[in-house]
Amino acid sequence: MDTLAVLSLKNALNISHNSDLGDSHAVVQHYLQQHSAELAQAEAWQSWPAQRQAVLCLQLCCKQAGLQPGLLDGWWGPQTSYAAEQLAGLQQHQKMPPPWRDRYSTPANPNNWPLDREQELRAFFGEPGEQLVKVSFPYPMRLAWDMSTTVLATQCHQKVAASVQKVLEQVLLYYGFDAVQQLRLDLYGGGFNLRARRGGSSLSTHSWGIAFDFDPEHNQLKWGSDKAAFAQSGYDYWWQCWEDEGWVSLGRSRNYDWMHVQAARL
Repeated sequence: MDTLAVLSLKNALNISHNSDLGDSHAVVQHYLQQHSAELAQAEAWQSWPAQRQAVLCLQLCCKQAGLQPGLLDGWWGPQTSYAAEQLAGLQQHQKMPPPWRDRYSTPANPNNWPLDREQELRAFFGEPGEQLVKVSFPYPMRLAWDMSTTVLATQCHQKVAASVQKVLEQVLLYYGFDAVQQLRLDLYGGGFNLRARRGGSSLSTHSWGIAFDFDPEHNQLKWGSDKAAFAQSGYDYWWQCWEDEGWVSLGRSRNYDWMHVQAARL
């Protein structure tokens, strides 16, 4: 077992972290004996070496927590290792971590946003800078570079206006305005801007009014998830609101430019 698994087992059995697991073997055996009815797969487990009994005990704790460690056989393998990792997360956060593979499933696209390719963007949204409308924010924004200036509305493409408002209304309803400010979701970094991509030569999605930036200071262009504020778990619902509408986060998709969200698929 690795160090994380040992700590998970100690937590499950209320064993001091400072004690050696070998010295706590009696606790492991006592726990297994208490739950021997659940160990039908593990015949003669009493004769197994202490290390295998410890793995069996961890497998049992994982199963009791609703996880899937595989067979209760006392052998350390990939399935037991993953279940132990889940158990550690459950113990630490009192909830299961989100399934990481689900992040790579095909995201929703209810508005049929096009691919982020200039030909597709022109076919769907028309020429850059055209068909712009005014959209009112459901809560006051502050300019990210001048927080003394309040922004109540902005320009965007008419095809994304209703979706933008829907997303931000859901954000406000879920977080409340105080939390919106604490999370800096009201720091507006810009929308429509007819320009090339930073670090690129093709037109930015901002040129069609289908992209927005938020809190650029804490989510800088080249920052990855190790530094960007929007990569933290407190922003999960923020991203869920956008992604349910088919918007794409460059941060969550490519791990850079975490400030940016766009109505164009990658």
